[in-house]
Amino acid sequence: MTRPPGWEWLDDLPDEWEAPSDLQGPTPYPEVNLTIQLLSCEFLGFDVRVAIGRFVTQEALYDMWFIENVESAGWGMKKAAQLREVPMEQTRVIYEAWRVLDSISTLEAPNDVLLEQRVSATAALRAALEESERQFIRIRSDNSLAS
Repeated sequence: MTRPPGWEWLDDLPDEWEAPSDLQGPTPYPEVNLTIQLLSCEFLGFDVRVAIGRFVTQEALYDMWFIENVESAGWGMKKAAQLREVPMEQTRVIYEAWRVLDSISTLEAPNDVLLEQRVSATAALRAALEESERQFIRIRSDNSLAS
């Protein structure tokens, strides 16, 4: 697609992830709907629930930070567009980890194999949640974004 002069930077942006249908409700916010799915899981431990809570908190703080700064920070359109995509990208990463974990219940395998896979997938989900939390904090605290 040809862009008007000065808009070529749009070609450098990664493709926007569109949330799948199972993240379209019950709220209009995919990250909230993902959180509802995660918290509805009967076997996630307290450590994962804590990581879910931190993800929700940091994503909301990031949204507030972005809204408060987008007009006055002097980021430019490219940087603002990149920063706006961060929450959806983090939601995608966590959703993909969740789908791996959720799909284990449909597998036909011995119980010990299923348990091992579930433990591994739960650890990967927790790691994705924790990395997302760190990403939100890192971006908000990066003083170089104003340039």
